[in-house]
Formats: sequence, structure tokens, C-alpha cells
Amino acid sequence: MNDYQPFSSGAWQGVHLGDFSLPSDPLDHWLEQIHASACRRYPSRCIAAPTEDFPWYVKILWGASDHDTWLNRLKWRLRPSRMLQTWRISMALEEAGFLCPKIQLAARRRAWWPLGWPTDLLIMAPIAGRQLSSTITQENATEVLPQVAAELARFHAAGFAHGDCIPGNLFLQDNGKLAFIDNDRTMHTRFGNRTARIRRNLVQFGFHLLRKALVSRDQLEEFFLKYATFAKWTSRHTKDEIPRVRHWIERRLDSEKRQ
Repeated sequence: MNDYQPFSSGAWQGVHLGDFSLPSDPLDHWLEQIHASACRRYPSRCIAAPTEDFPWYVKILWGASDHDTWLNRLKWRLRPSRMLQTWRISMALEEAGFLCPKIQLAARRRAWWPLGWPTDLLIMAPIAGRQLSSTITQENATEVLPQVAAELARFHAAGFAHGDCIPGNLFLQDNGKLAFIDNDRTMHTRFGNRTARIRRNLVQFGFHLLRKALVSRDQLEEFFLKYATFAKWTSRHTKDEIPRVRHWIERRLDSEKRQ
């Protein structure tokens, strides 16, 4: 955390890495260009990939959800900066020995109109490794999934729960370690409803593996058993919890088929 300094530019307030500097000023004008060239645009956010001129990922948020409701607007107005939360959890992940994108800048801007309406900005470095969504196949699942199970169990044992635990947000390194991206909603959960958050991560991960046919059901079952071993679950907890995870995965798959 000592490497970071306060950041201020007009209505923007946040933190930046000491040796990081933006390519142009004013910041709002530069962001308009980033928004226009973003590779992914949604109603509430946009994401720009690295280029030759600017080798960082840029994420801009101006809403709590893609669903524009009065409740989501109120939540977005009142909630703390998600990007500053991402910076804080990234610092905690790094301190605990986990890989995640290095934050270059995390900041929030509140506009005069609509009154106090915030925009969040996150600039981060690319992450090395192989994205699991393009790595895992039914042919290599027996080799890859035990590595993922061990790393995910270590992640949870350290008190963390990922905000969106899908194969696209996990990168496997050559040394078998995982890197975690998209940590907007990742949290430290050593206390509180920890079991439910771990279950949610396992459901998210298993659902996307089956939905994209990256693994078979038997291979996914073996993954859960490996996870239970690495997580040091008791036989009773394993017997109770894995069927719950499997149940919620099947419910999500059935729900998707009906849509």
C-alpha cells in the first residue's frame, strides 16, 4: 500500500501507483476516447483492452447494474466506490500471496448533475497465464481440475470469496497457481456466512463448466471431491455440501433451458 499515492484530477478522487501517469489531460476528455474505443460496452460499464499506446486494461462503471431501476440507481448513488473497493481487496489478495491484476489507478468522480451521480474508473495491468475458459477441456480435465481445486481451496481457506467465480476470471499459471481477475465484488469472508459464499463460488464455477460442456458431470463430481479434500472438509460436510452444490447447478441449468 506504500507504493500508492492519493490521486486528484478535477472531480476525480482516488489512488494511483507511484510511477503511473496518464497519457493525457484532462482525464474526462481521455475517458471519452477510451469509451468510444472500448472493446466491450454495456448499459452500466465499459471495458477497454490494452493497446500499443496504452498497455493497460481500463474499466469504467456508471451504474450498479445493467438493469436500470430506481432501486439500482439509489444503490449506486449511496454505495462506496467499487473501484476503490477493488483496489483494497487486490491489496489484501497480494498480501495473502494470491495473484491478481496490479492496480494502476482507482478513482471515483461525482458529477454536479445528476446530483452526486458517481462514475468509477479502474486501470490495471494485464495478467499472465492461461484463461481457464479456453484451457479446460474434457480431454485435459483430469490434469487441470486438481490444480484448480487445490488453488480454489487455498483461496477460500485464506478467507476470500470471489465475486464472479467463472472460468473466464481465473488464469492458470505455469507453476499451477491461479490468478484472479474481475475482483469488483470479491470479498474477505473469514467470518459471517462463509459457507454460503464458498458454495456460491463452487456453483458459479461448476455451472459454467457444464454450460459450456468443458467437462462432463463425472469430471465435475471428481473436481468437487478433490476440492473437499484440499479444503479439509469432514466426511459429513462433504456428504451434505456437494449434493447442495450439485442441486443449485442443475437448477441454474434447468432455468437457462426454459428461457
